[in-house]
Amino acid sequence: MVRTVAMKFLRSIAILSLVLSLGTSSSATASELNNYDVQIVKGSNINLVSQDSRVPILVRNNYGTEVRVLIHVTTSNLRVRLPKVTAVTIPANSTVNATVPVQAVANGNVTLRVWLTSFSGTRIGENMTISMNVLGNYEAIAIGSLSFLVAALFVVGTIRMLRRRRMKS
Repeated sequence: MVRTVAMKFLRSIAILSLVLSLGTSSSATASELNNYDVQIVKGSNINLVSQDSRVPILVRNNYGTEVRVLIHVTTSNLRVRLPKVTAVTIPANSTVNATVPVQAVANGNVTLRVWLTSFSGTRIGENMTISMNVLGNYEAIAIGSLSFLVAALFVVGTIRMLRRRRMKS
């Protein structure tokens, strides 16, 4: 019991020292933003083919301690709805696939602008852009088409069965 309390205390001190080492001013220059070892990893383009889904965002932590950051996402247009901020905890010296919930409103191309901040509001690293092609209605169209196909096969099968019965009698 005492050991777990001590470990939690040491972990809290390590996280606090990391946040303090990141600085408290929010007016960092571009060269200062590149000095942090927590960063967003560039991913590929995303095809969103459902109304509700989650957008994967890779975040790398090169520090020797666990880090908690906030992921901010804004869109180039109103074709998708996203939360303004998502918190994520990244273990030491690892990469986490953080997921941000997204809801499709309309079809088309969307550019997502993603950046990280500490809990004190300090920007960490550079902004990253992610291209996303939204096809939110395709899921409903596919289900409707498949349902129509199954119903048509059922009707055709029933008609064939009734004709065979009439010919035999």
